[in-house]
Amino acid sequence: MAVISPDWAVPMNRLVPAFLAALLLFPAASRADDAPQGQGCGLVSGALISQDQGQVMINCVGVSQEFGTQLAGILTYVLQHRLAPDVVIAKLDEIEGMPAGDQPRVLSAEQAQTIVQGLVGKPTGQIAIVATPDGKEAGDYALQIATKLQIAGWQIAGSQIRRVAPPNLADINGLALVVRDDKSPPGMARLLKQTMASAKIFLPIIADPTMAPDAALLWVGKKPEFSATN
Repeated sequence: MAVISPDWAVPMNRLVPAFLAALLLFPAASRADDAPQGQGCGLVSGALISQDQGQVMINCVGVSQEFGTQLAGILTYVLQHRLAPDVVIAKLDEIEGMPAGDQPRVLSAEQAQTIVQGLVGKPTGQIAIVATPDGKEAGDYALQIATKLQIAGWQIAGSQIRRVAPPNLADINGLALVVRDDKSPPGMARLLKQTMASAKIFLPIIADPTMAPDAALLWVGKKPEFSATN
């Protein structure tokens, strides 16, 4: 199975879990009936491929190659984990979409209130926050999140948002929560992920074996680019 654009093709055999952050921030509006004019995906004519080999070609237009690769990754994830498409769509409807065009990411008043209320009165923690050094937008968004965490009683490691991207995170767009073991994250990491989900912000947890067992790092990468014409 493959996802292709007019000028390139991406095999459906790769999956980078960290990229789910960027991908899942693109809500169910990516479906053909809700997509911006000129954007969408659909089946390629069956005449172009052999239908008896269990193979389907999906053509996507109006998206960047990077985002096309991420689409291939999420479709592979759905197939490998045997997820029901209607359930996946329902979950995507619970996630806030990215701002259009050049508009920066911002926490809405409702999201900010949800984050604070979800953390106040519960065990607090210390978390490192690192934003990509590329541009001002990620730093501003990281500061908004950090401010709400501090209001809830959390401590920011070093009392600052670092702007030096670790090598393993530099290419990851969107948000990611880094812990030593993503299968058994610290309690504060689980709480933060749950709270962000309540605020309609998807926060995937990824593993880094160099992290301390009880440590967590919030990565704020570049705003994902979905359109091929940005």
